[in-house]
Amino acid sequence: MAHPTTVDHLLPGDHVCWTFDDHERHLSALIRYLRGGLERGEQVLYFTDTFLPDAFLAAAQAYGLEVREPERTGQLQVTTAEESYLAGGTFDAERALAGWHTAIGEARGQGYSALRVAADMGWTVRATPGVERLAWYEAQVNQIFSDGYAMALCCYDRRLFTSAELDRVGAAHPATARAGAGSHEEWAPMLRIRRTFEGLALTGAADRSNSDALEATLRHVVADAHRIADGAAPLVVDVADLTFADTAIARLLAGAVAAARGRLLLRGVRPTLHEMLSVIDPGQAHARCVTGSTV
Repeated sequence: MAHPTTVDHLLPGDHVCWTFDDHERHLSALIRYLRGGLERGEQVLYFTDTFLPDAFLAAAQAYGLEVREPERTGQLQVTTAEESYLAGGTFDAERALAGWHTAIGEARGQGYSALRVAADMGWTVRATPGVERLAWYEAQVNQIFSDGYAMALCCYDRRLFTSAELDRVGAAHPATARAGAGSHEEWAPMLRIRRTFEGLALTGAADRSNSDALEATLRHVVADAHRIADGAAPLVVDVADLTFADTAIARLLAGAVAAARGRLLLRGVRPTLHEMLSVIDPGQAHARCVTGSTV
């Protein structure tokens, strides 16, 4: 068996900005990702921009991926940006978010273990109305992925974007992977964001590179906290498995707790994060944490 690569480590709930500059390497990794979903009984959707659907299916078949039967049953669906993101001739971010709910509901209803999506994002460089909201959309969709059922590999060709553009859209993803970067081929997602019965759990590292993704998700959690009945237990953001957080992330967490007005607390705060919270607001550092949770 080939040595595992980045795409082999992805799990339902992950939302990854996958950047590449080599067509062959990208196609190989993409087919590995799609094959993994088919083998696990997931529904697999691919929104292509580089290929027409028939051309991609032929290429996948040439790479040894059996596509005829999963395409016949609907387990594998390949479509274009014009038929999905750009239906109607514009990019409507709210419509795209609603489309995720529809696709997830359909996949669940058909008994698939998860929904696995790959999307070539080359269409975003075209002068399409609404495309200026792409980064906002990529950040907001994390609320959907954090439920842990759907996952997405957003494929950005580095040759089509400036470094600033990639940084901006990358920050809207919890994780960014760079194809063809040597040892980074084995890299696992930097941050995993998952909703729990109590609130939210963070695993991995958080910094400027994924701060927009975390901020957007925290806003939804704060909104949920405000809907808690008086006297009910507050929601919890579990940060015990947050292995790294920079000052900007500490400020995001502190701000979310403050905005929730006592209805959101942190659990599992490590000493370094606790120290940053103490500097940000000395009087509230302990009040933000579930009692006895600092480790």
